[in-house]
Amino acid sequence: MSIITITTDLGYRDPYLAMVKGMLYSKSPDTKIVDLSCNVNPHAHNEGAFALRSALPYFAQDTIHLFAVKFLNSSETIANLSVDNTRYLLTNYKGQYLICPDNGLFTLIDKEFNEPVYQLYFDNEKQHSFYLRDVFLDIAVKLVNKTPLEEFCAVTNEYCKLYAFETFATPGNLQGMVLYEDDFGNLITSITRQEFEKHVGNKRFSIALPANNITKIYTTYDDVKIGDVVCFFNSMDLLEIASLGQSATKIVIKRNVLSKYKIDRIIVDIYD
Repeated sequence: MSIITITTDLGYRDPYLAMVKGMLYSKSPDTKIVDLSCNVNPHAHNEGAFALRSALPYFAQDTIHLFAVKFLNSSETIANLSVDNTRYLLTNYKGQYLICPDNGLFTLIDKEFNEPVYQLYFDNEKQHSFYLRDVFLDIAVKLVNKTPLEEFCAVTNEYCKLYAFETFATPGNLQGMVLYEDDFGNLITSITRQEFEKHVGNKRFSIALPANNITKIYTTYDDVKIGDVVCFFNSMDLLEIASLGQSATKIVIKRNVLSKYKIDRIIVDIYD
């Protein structure tokens, strides 16, 4: 049985996702479809990339991942970054297939990405408007059926490369970003346990937020009372800021009005 996952910003209110699944089941009835993350914020392709990157290690070899979240910004920015939302790519990354627009996904998942990349063939421009259904679905079925790659794509060395924000340290602090806000309002940051232990260790520290000042790392949500802010390393070993029983976003993070994707800087001040 083949597995196909979908990561998209289509959501569940409209019929679009059902159209994709219905057509996929009609063409490949034995396929298992997994909604990896289908309610990504509109055009928040960094958010979608984080969800896919986090889930990849848990899927079997030959899983096919359809990533349908476009990168939207000003025309000038898109041109400078070499983003092309009307060009579609395929790669085999660690034994799993990734299909996406040419929007920097591969290097957002892995900054050291160096696998062969293929540009997909498709029939006409009308397929752009619903590329998940009209382009990606057919490619996925071809992969399920073991169709030779040369029949539907060609190797390309030119594709968009975007890179996720990396945590960095100065003599007095450790700086990271909020990578993802889950449905509970928990804020997952780019700061890893390894980075925190290396730069902070047993020193005193503080994370200054608009309504809170964090000075302690806990083990789990249940170490605090309902409504209290808790900071701990989650199952991905990333520093997470949460509030037991409430949304941490509404309590502790001041939204950057210029940040469409809700990403804010997190600074850990370190004291001797």
